[in-house]
Amino acid sequence: MAKTFNDLRKDVEDRIWCQTEDAFAFLVDQPHTFGHSQLIMRTPESEDEDCSFLGAVPHIAKCIKRLRTALPSPDAGGWKTLADYTQTWGRYEKTLVLRVSANEARGWYKVHLMPYYRSHLDATIKLYRATHNYKKKEDPTRKGGLLHWLGQREVLLDYDMRKGREDAIVNERINSFHLDKLADKLRGRTRARPNKSIQRTRARGPRR
Repeated sequence: MAKTFNDLRKDVEDRIWCQTEDAFAFLVDQPHTFGHSQLIMRTPESEDEDCSFLGAVPHIAKCIKRLRTALPSPDAGGWKTLADYTQTWGRYEKTLVLRVSANEARGWYKVHLMPYYRSHLDATIKLYRATHNYKKKEDPTRKGGLLHWLGQREVLLDYDMRKGREDAIVNERINSFHLDKLADKLRGRTRARPNKSIQRTRARGPRR
C-alpha cells in the first residue's frame, strides 16, 4: 500500500527541519552532500506542473535561506563522519535545486536541495577535465561536468545502500551521521553535540 503524505512525514519526523501544513523539508539518509535535504509539497492532483512549481518557489526560497544561515560548518561542528562521507569541506558555494524523484505520487511535488561546497566544485572540475582529456595549457578556465559528478555520486551511494536500510552496517552508518541533531540545528534548537570537536579531514570516499 502506498504511503500517504502524512505517513511519510511521520517516518522522517526526527529529520524534518522546516514544515507547514502542506510541505516539509527533511535531511535525507543517503546524502550526496552535507545538509542534503528533500522538500515535499502537497499540491492539487489536477494542477499543472508549472503551477506546482510556482507554488513550490516560496518554500524552496525559505529552505535555501535556512540552509545558508543555519547549517553549521562541516568542519567546525560534531558531524565529522557525515562531512567525510559526503566529501564536504570549504566554502558553501550554492544550493543545487533538483527535481529528480522517480517516485512521485500525484498531488506531490518533490525537490532535492543539495548544499554544494568548494570540495564538490573541485571534484566536479577534476572529473570533467579527466573525462575530456583536458590540457591546462589549452584553456586554464575550462570547467563543467556537474551532472556527471552527481551521477558518479549516485552510483557510489546506491552501492552503499544495496542491502537496504535494515542491514546492520547500513543502519550503523546512517546513525553515525546524527541527522536528528543536525535537523535540530537547522530548526534553531540545540542538543548535546555528537562529538566534542572536529578537525577537517578530507574524505577517502564512501565507506563500504
